[in-house]
Amino acid sequence: MDVYPSPRPTPKFFQEVQTFSTKKARSTPKNCGPPRPPVKSAPPVSRIFPHRPIERAQVVSFRSDEGSRSFLENQYNSQSNHLYFEQGFKVISRLGAGSFGEVFKVQSKEDGKLYAIKKSRDPFRGESDRKRKFEEVAKYETLPPHPNCVHFYRAWEERQFLYIQTELCKLSLTDYTEQNHDLSEATIANYLVDLLMALKHLHDHNLVHMDIKPDNIFISFDDICKLGDFGLVLDLTKSNDVSDAQEGDPKYLSPELMDGKFGKPADIFSLGMTILELASDLDLPRGGDGWHMLRSGKLPEEFLRDKSFDLKYVIQQMLDPDPGSRPTVDQVLAFPYVRKVSAVSAMLHSILTFLFLLTSVFTPSYWRGSRLSVGSSSKLSSSFSNHSSSGLDHSISDDECFDDDISIHNNSLGSPLDSSSGDSFSEFIVPW
Repeated sequence: MDVYPSPRPTPKFFQEVQTFSTKKARSTPKNCGPPRPPVKSAPPVSRIFPHRPIERAQVVSFRSDEGSRSFLENQYNSQSNHLYFEQGFKVISRLGAGSFGEVFKVQSKEDGKLYAIKKSRDPFRGESDRKRKFEEVAKYETLPPHPNCVHFYRAWEERQFLYIQTELCKLSLTDYTEQNHDLSEATIANYLVDLLMALKHLHDHNLVHMDIKPDNIFISFDDICKLGDFGLVLDLTKSNDVSDAQEGDPKYLSPELMDGKFGKPADIFSLGMTILELASDLDLPRGGDGWHMLRSGKLPEEFLRDKSFDLKYVIQQMLDPDPGSRPTVDQVLAFPYVRKVSAVSAMLHSILTFLFLLTSVFTPSYWRGSRLSVGSSSKLSSSFSNHSSSGLDHSISDDECFDDDISIHNNSLGSPLDSSSGDSFSEFIVPW
């Protein structure tokens, strides 16, 4: 009997466990947009009560003050065929797109300043979808301003789309890490403190971000890390928020979310995974063995060999698989390593402020009775900040940096000061 070879190649089966790789080695492409979120509702169809969409621009605000609702009165011509987005702003560029919208860099025709405006990705699918999108505005307005959160200005709806105007930042953390694959530990630690302060602000107001990842973290022109994009934020005081909760990016998802357990520990895990990505340059998996391995409580040590024990300890605690054992944001801020970074950041901020004031005093314009112009002040400030390897955390006071140490004898999660290596922190003393 003749045996003929198969025209198809012989299948090969691989038994080895999936291994990790860095983003630099794999050159992870970022030219494809994220998948669209699932449709939870469809436009209502009724011959008796037909749906009439709102075409003209209308302010979206849940505040009681009239000032938040008056910005359309003097700038918007409702008889024009042009959108208010086109009447009030000059679009400079398209910054990017996410699963819930696209973001534009614009210049206001009213004050000439630069802003970022996010336009919803899809038109409203009905009244329930419209109200669901408005919840992001409500969360922005509920949360008081904070230096480590992207500042919200206003929002409006027009022709079935939602527009949200926020402050413009220099770039996202994703863009920054794609340009810089080998971040210094000083930079990583400063970003960690910035984001912990932002997370503390949310958690103190019983809000859970639910989508912490580099795409939603932004670096300001002052090199400060800021948390943004509140599209999935949950208000823990509202039961309907928790029941309608949506998961964020699977690469940063905490394991308990697979069981429907939503809460503040999920944010700690996502932030820990973000810091792990910064420290190791890992190309985080979306699933498979690698995904489960990162949620088993073990760190990929081969990618963290140049990082200190203290930083790895903080990351490992934040990635604890058990949400009950995972530290809170206040406990992470109380870790000796994090407190040291906070103290140095506050000290450097004080030094730069003193040098700026000292330079102002000895400037000839000062003795002529005039102050430095805004332009020269900003240039001087930026010249000082360029010497620093990372952003300074302006939100931390000296009192916050030198609270009493948390003892491990009272069942807290802080590591003792004597176990914290001094050598690992030496690079923070003079970061430039």
